[in-house]
Amino acid sequence: MHSIGELVDRSVRAVAGVLAVLVGVGLGAELLAPSVAVAGNTVYASDWAQGAVSTFSIGAGGSLTQQGTGTTSGSSPSSQPSGETTSPSGQELYVANEAQATVSTFSIDAGGALIPQGTPVSTGSSSSKPFGVAVPPDGLNLYVANYGDGTVATFSIGAGGALTPQGTPVSTGSGSGSGAGWLAVSPTGRTLYVTNYNQGTVSTFSIGAGGALTPQGAPVSTGSTSSPSNPERLAISPSGLDLYVANAGQSTVSTFSIGAGGALTQQGTPVSTGSGAGATPEGVAISPNGQDLYVSNEGQSTVSAFSIGAGGVLTQQGTPLTTGSSTTSQPYGLAVSPDGEELYVANFAPGTLSTFSIGAGGALTPQGTPTTSGSSTVSQPYDVAVSPDQGPSAAYSATAAPAGSSSAFNAQASVAGTTPIATYAWRFGDGDTETTAGPVVNHVFETPGRYTVTLTLIDSDACSVIGPFTGHSAYCAPDPAAITSQTITVPALASASHDSLTGVAKRKPRLAFTLAAGASVQPLQTIAVSLPAGLSFSSKKKSLAHDVTIKGAKGRRLRFTAKVSHGVLEITLKTASAKAQVAITSPELSATKGLTNKVKKSEAGKHRKPVKLTIKLDVTDTQHNSAGLSLKLTAR
Repeated sequence: MHSIGELVDRSVRAVAGVLAVLVGVGLGAELLAPSVAVAGNTVYASDWAQGAVSTFSIGAGGSLTQQGTGTTSGSSPSSQPSGETTSPSGQELYVANEAQATVSTFSIDAGGALIPQGTPVSTGSSSSKPFGVAVPPDGLNLYVANYGDGTVATFSIGAGGALTPQGTPVSTGSGSGSGAGWLAVSPTGRTLYVTNYNQGTVSTFSIGAGGALTPQGAPVSTGSTSSPSNPERLAISPSGLDLYVANAGQSTVSTFSIGAGGALTQQGTPVSTGSGAGATPEGVAISPNGQDLYVSNEGQSTVSAFSIGAGGVLTQQGTPLTTGSSTTSQPYGLAVSPDGEELYVANFAPGTLSTFSIGAGGALTPQGTPTTSGSSTVSQPYDVAVSPDQGPSAAYSATAAPAGSSSAFNAQASVAGTTPIATYAWRFGDGDTETTAGPVVNHVFETPGRYTVTLTLIDSDACSVIGPFTGHSAYCAPDPAAITSQTITVPALASASHDSLTGVAKRKPRLAFTLAAGASVQPLQTIAVSLPAGLSFSSKKKSLAHDVTIKGAKGRRLRFTAKVSHGVLEITLKTASAKAQVAITSPELSATKGLTNKVKKSEAGKHRKPVKLTIKLDVTDTQHNSAGLSLKLTAR
């Protein structure tokens, strides 16, 4: 599945695998829609008490500054917005309104501001109580978990982010009282998982054509059976191999491996998230590189950090940290920034957002004082989301050389997105690939022909044509410009034949050779002749046109210019030719006395041992692709 292949690390391999899957199932064209440019990342917090969404710009060190007083979500301030998510393109924000049983759509402008789009759309019955929302990586559908009905509603996403209900909401558990709360989509976009709060389970659905959901097997228990596990939010590793669920009722987080068809298998014993049974974990977030997991403990007003090891195993890092200015901050939603450097936590009770910097090993450090969310102290932020990164745009120039020689590729014209370009992944079309940290690469094609060379860019946040995805929001806005291809023609190396070197013994050497470009090769344009020791160009004139004869096909004379520069004869044909018969005569071509004596001595011998010389040529075609060529001549 990871066909772009071993580019940088686990997260980048996950990106490659997701891209391969999406293209394979025919979703690539829809996914690769151009993204809108935004001015950096923006944080959004759904304010349950004020019926609004607050917008924050991100400053130095991840600091937050609220923009405006909040944008109303729903048809009134009593809408009680809960879950929220951005579209993978970063152009829309979707918010579930629990009290009004609707979902609102906002467009995101270039500065990160929210603009309401149309009327909020019903998620089911009037008592559906929507909580969690998620958009698959392809950006074609929106899924909403209805706690009141125990169902999942499906919406298709049209132009401008418009939502259209698809069919009837699907039941998630055994009966309408399952308490469907939160959901996550696999990075492949093929599977949906939903937590059933009241029944202590996770349901699995396959995602088919048009986003249709089909239940897969029976719901799986998330914790022990000794007490209700009450699963809340969940997240999936960017590799798509592991699922993590926060169990509020048992103060643990469960790990599931994801197998064929999205099947879940619990791994080991659920891990405690806080100090004792009263942690009541609510939110779960995974870092973009898939190495760290964070859990908000509502009951203890803390956030816990875990490292993710082999097989998805969790190891707690340090002591849980307080998220607010008091021990009753009640942290709910949390989100990691696309660069993996900050964690943002929504503190429901005091109405604030906390910022933590993420250091080595995923360690958290509080940054400043929590930032007030909303227009007054009665705000209650329920969920938090960060707009995705914008990816890089790929461009390169190619200089094709004949087969066997080094062709050059230069991607300095590429443009970075939100963060610098970290990886240039090349596919040369001949089965070879190469990954570089810089924009310039050389490659030798062994045989002539036409090759499609593809460049894929990945930035320092693993953002490319797609990026890390952990269940309900994308870390990267997919963009087709991160990948580009060109088809180049690699000519065959020019061949030489009919070569001769005569008259050396009489100090009147004559050099003759024939060059042929060959079939499907660019015509010859320039021929540079470098002589071995014992031969030289003795002319004091800059041009040797009178002492050089060149014929093309069928013996037709070719027009050319010729000059000597630093001992090398440069012949430039007026009209490119696939064949060139070159003859150079004295007095411009001369042999040293030493070479003359050597030739005479060899001819005087009984068996006549001719002197063998090598003439070096630099042949250049009409595209200025050059290649070295050696003629083995016999001097008599």
